[in-house]
Amino acid sequence: MAIPQYQNYTRNATVNASLTEANQYKTAVGICAQTNAILGCTAGNNGIPAAPNNTVTSVAASGVITVTPGGSYAGSTLTLTPDDTGTIWRLTCTTATADTADLCSNPEVTGHPDFGRTLPTP
Repeated sequence: MAIPQYQNYTRNATVNASLTEANQYKTAVGICAQTNAILGCTAGNNGIPAAPNNTVTSVAASGVITVTPGGSYAGSTLTLTPDDTGTIWRLTCTTATADTADLCSNPEVTGHPDFGRTLPTP
């Protein structure tokens, strides 16, 4: 009985840590978008940290942040996409078929306020 609960706990902690790590990049993209065009908000430019670390694997054009949580979600990704102002975000999820757990069903993802959000059109 305790082992499945512990596995759920560690999976949730893995996802939560990944989303927390992405927050510094979300903040940097938001600041960048206030003073530059969102297209210039990429890793290493305009105040955004140069080298993504641990679970944040990239900050691409337009401030799109890709997160790979690792652990039982090693092949799955979370993608955080900002609007043009860098203040409203959409969180999407892709689960790799080889992963031992379904990232997109994790309550830390599905309960996140940005999960599946529709971004306003400019």
